[in-house]
Amino acid sequence: MNAHTHFSDWGKTVEPMRGFGRLSAAALNAMTFDPIRFVVPGILPEGLAILAGKPKFGKSFAVMDMAIAVASGGLAFGKIDCEAGDVLYCALEDGERRLQDRLRKLLPAGHCGEVPDRLFIETVAPRLDDGLIDALEAWTETHPAARMIVLDTWVHIKPVTHGRGSPYDEDAQGLRPLHHLSKRHPGLAVVVIHHTRKLEAEDPFDTISGTHGLTGMADTLMVMARQGDTAKLCGQGRDIEGYEKAIERDAFTGGWRILGDASERAKTSERQAILDELREADGTALSPAQIATATGKQRTNVQHLLKRLLSEGLVEKASYGKWKLSDTHSHHSHRSHFSEPAERDCEQSECESERPSPAPAQGKPGKSEQSERHSTPDDLGPGDWVPDYAPDTEPPEMDPWL
Repeated sequence: MNAHTHFSDWGKTVEPMRGFGRLSAAALNAMTFDPIRFVVPGILPEGLAILAGKPKFGKSFAVMDMAIAVASGGLAFGKIDCEAGDVLYCALEDGERRLQDRLRKLLPAGHCGEVPDRLFIETVAPRLDDGLIDALEAWTETHPAARMIVLDTWVHIKPVTHGRGSPYDEDAQGLRPLHHLSKRHPGLAVVVIHHTRKLEAEDPFDTISGTHGLTGMADTLMVMARQGDTAKLCGQGRDIEGYEKAIERDAFTGGWRILGDASERAKTSERQAILDELREADGTALSPAQIATATGKQRTNVQHLLKRLLSEGLVEKASYGKWKLSDTHSHHSHRSHFSEPAERDCEQSECESERPSPAPAQGKPGKSEQSERHSTPDDLGPGDWVPDYAPDTEPPEMDPWL
């Protein structure tokens, strides 16, 4: 190998090396570099990224929303200002009719209804080992202000495997040409849409389908996943700090919007309703009875939910029988109005016990008598034990998403 050696990415010649092993630490230290450029500030930096999620979770809506925001210089996820640039969206699982419908739904969401003329769409593309890199290079040459290329999905562009190498090597070498492409074009984000596996994991990035050869080659990893009966967008990478954002879908457009940090959101809508009431109290501590009146829930169920929120670190006891938001989680939030029955068929309400209590049987103590034997939520002090359910009702079913 010498200074004139050339390397090839599926037939594409790259620049010759300066000479192997000749860059000294002193020379590196003297260099100056432009700061990392974000295509979607705080979420998607330049370089090669993988966005993964379960099938039909809404990944294509999320990436179309980002593509529209970048192409128009508008808002991504309902709140993030993006610098305008050219975008190529290779929607290889969709036809033009479906893409038109998706585009028309998303345009009103923060984009003023204007169709961006800097967004370009393809529904057919060659594989990586059959001319895709050449096609993408040709597009970037005619669009010098290119900021984003989306390849939806990985299975449609991955090279054909012949079983000659290990799965790790095939994943890494298959994605490598896209990594080199992104390095040759500073400021450009290449986003590959992929799926997560069925098996859950404590680390959401371990659910990305494939080997570490695939995830290790990417500069940025993003995963859309469920969090309780809500959703979150997780991200980590070489050039960004890790994040977990609570997200919700717009009821009218199907697009996604960011609510805030996922760690500051409750896992279920019932708990989130309590957080919203405590947040609206603006620092004033509330009793379970006050929260129950404001939310329309039974007081005993409110106490049960407060116990869950306490274990999550989202609320704390302010004084005798009073509750407030945890000091580290006092923030603004929005309430979700979007649901997908097809994806939520196994979810159950956390408060199925919210129904009128049965009338006391003859000869048995009534509710008023029982309340004298058990501490009510308002009587509980900071160290008192809290029952999970009212003594005169059936225990609520356990939250299936815990």
